[in-house]
Amino acid sequence: MARNLIPLKQIGNLFDEQVQDLVKRTTLLWASELQTRQPPNLGTPVDTGVLRQSWTVNVDQPYTGRIINNMEYARPVMYGKDMPPSWQGKWRTAQGAKKGFPDLLGKELSRKHVPRLMRAITQGR
Repeated sequence: MARNLIPLKQIGNLFDEQVQDLVKRTTLLWASELQTRQPPNLGTPVDTGVLRQSWTVNVDQPYTGRIINNMEYARPVMYGKDMPPSWQGKWRTAQGAKKGFPDLLGKELSRKHVPRLMRAITQGR
């Protein structure tokens, strides 16, 4: 039976690498889901497709992944905040998106996919 032995003083480095890999994989999965899912399944609503295409991903720091959408109407569509006057104070999307869908999707990924990703990482996959 083959065994991979890690010297005790290197365990911290291995753990750091695994956490960084988990952050990167989770961030990329989250961004992919935001771009490919469609409401009402916690995805980005589509009219022209510009909002969906405007997600940017940044994993330039070891333990931080950022997914950003800088479209001027992203915040109203995603969270119902800073709505334009034409909405007359009523949040709505053409496809029935859920208010706060990016955060709701993140919570879903944390429950369903992060444990699977962590197992894959610790098993060397």
